[in-house]
Amino acid sequence: MSEKPFPVDAFPKSPFPDGLISISLWDFGSFEPLTYIYFNIAFVIIAYPLYRIIGGFFRWELDVKTPSNHFSDMMALVRYGFIVFVLGGYARTFNWIMILSFYLALFGFALLSELPFAKQSLITWRNWTIKMWMLFVAAVVAVLVMAGFHIYLAIQLMNVNNFREKNDVYIAWYLGSLVILPILMMFALIAKQEQNTRFLTKFYLKVISIFKRMPKKQQPLTNENGSETQQQTDTEAQNATTGTTPDAEPEQPQPYNKVARIHLHHWQIFYSLAFFTRFNHPISQVVGGITLGIYTQGIGAYGPDNYLEET
Repeated sequence: MSEKPFPVDAFPKSPFPDGLISISLWDFGSFEPLTYIYFNIAFVIIAYPLYRIIGGFFRWELDVKTPSNHFSDMMALVRYGFIVFVLGGYARTFNWIMILSFYLALFGFALLSELPFAKQSLITWRNWTIKMWMLFVAAVVAVLVMAGFHIYLAIQLMNVNNFREKNDVYIAWYLGSLVILPILMMFALIAKQEQNTRFLTKFYLKVISIFKRMPKKQQPLTNENGSETQQQTDTEAQNATTGTTPDAEPEQPQPYNKVARIHLHHWQIFYSLAFFTRFNHPISQVVGGITLGIYTQGIGAYGPDNYLEET
């Protein structure tokens, strides 16, 4: 029998009632109140102000924030953290290994971002230097290697779970979840195009114009001598003056005042990856801490900037 890659019975004990706890190695949602409190203390309450203090002391690149901005950003970390805690299985995997890797990634990525050639964003990729491209390729390779390792863990977990019927469902759902991100990005692209060109609105108006019942053209009213009535003559004169016709199409919708653009931020990338580091294995816990640390660094330094930006 092959050695199990991770323990399958490592359930944390909780002082809270069972009704508040939902922890399963195979379920995609899990929650345990005490672990969630520790999660927020370690990754929000301590991490955010500590990063701002140390970053300000060493003059790292930080956005200027008001007290209300700090409060809003910390609440954003709590909101996003709750989602990833529940759907990412952190009620089971949260431990000191993850905390240590979290803080190493939080400050390590900040130091890396302070390198002169690394002061770039994905939207400026055309201006990247060779060193920046080398750093980017190395990061992509590391992500792909860890993705392959986590797929291996998912397969191993599926094999351990052979006492259940349809034991291949887990790997299907695990890999199928990767489709969520392209779907969301596609909807964002549609929203961007609609805001900049109003192509959906124009298409909608064009479609309804096809089914819209056109008014029947009435025969001009004539008097006994066969000439048009005064009302018909006045209507035609008004149309000639305004340059309109009874069947003229309505004015086309204009683009919005603000132009939308897509800007993928590093906090969004690593926050998305944090949902897949859900295994009770030391390497998965280290990777989970790294993804959460880099995501927290992005919000701590700049705030939760949107994927769709307006200019």
